[in-house]
Amino acid sequence: MFELDQTSIVPLYKQLKDRIKEAILDGSLKPNQKIPSELELSQTYQISRITVRNAISELVDEELLEKKQGKGTFVCTPKIDVRSPNFTIMCTTNHKIPSSKIIKVQKQPASERDIRELNLVPGGEVIYLLRLLFADGEPVMVEHNFFPDCFSKLLETDLADTSLYAFLRDQYGVHFDGASKSIQIAEPTELEAELLGIPLSTPMMMIREIVYSNTGEPLHRTKQYLLGDRFKYVIPKK
Repeated sequence: MFELDQTSIVPLYKQLKDRIKEAILDGSLKPNQKIPSELELSQTYQISRITVRNAISELVDEELLEKKQGKGTFVCTPKIDVRSPNFTIMCTTNHKIPSSKIIKVQKQPASERDIRELNLVPGGEVIYLLRLLFADGEPVMVEHNFFPDCFSKLLETDLADTSLYAFLRDQYGVHFDGASKSIQIAEPTELEAELLGIPLSTPMMMIREIVYSNTGEPLHRTKQYLLGDRFKYVIPKK
């Protein structure tokens, strides 16, 4: 238990906020851990509940704590910024260890969407790659990928725990150079729910992307189902 300095010029709510924040950042308070109630904190530190409430409100606003109706206040699980279509970069920049499991990889007839978005000829084929993606060992995303069939080495290679973009760069000399993206809220299908171990009614972030190579050609299209409580999308200032 830490102490508050009643004689300091630093407001008591700020002292309490800083102490709780330090405990979160140094790991003393763990993600999803419940913190003491406002009443318990006010009694422990001999301060008013308004002082406690001000400290907690600022930590909630900073996304370090979250209030759950009827349950209390909990330490937030840090959310992963999904700006990059590269899951490996997405995780490493958010201090997570990425890993993946290949659920399915196969050649199949191109759909109308494949033909339109990948600039394919009618009657062509695509390589469909279904991956389950993990952050720090926890399943967080199901990813459906559709590649032009010229990337046939995808069918011959063990891609588990492999960065797709590193593979395409090393095997084909192509580089990622931007993507068009749409984001919406969706419920998982039975497939995503089973792979992630979640109820069918779970709200998810669903992202569709067309990823382009450095030559301006569509590299692949993807549909990702992400756990909504584990990700956030940040639009940087231009």
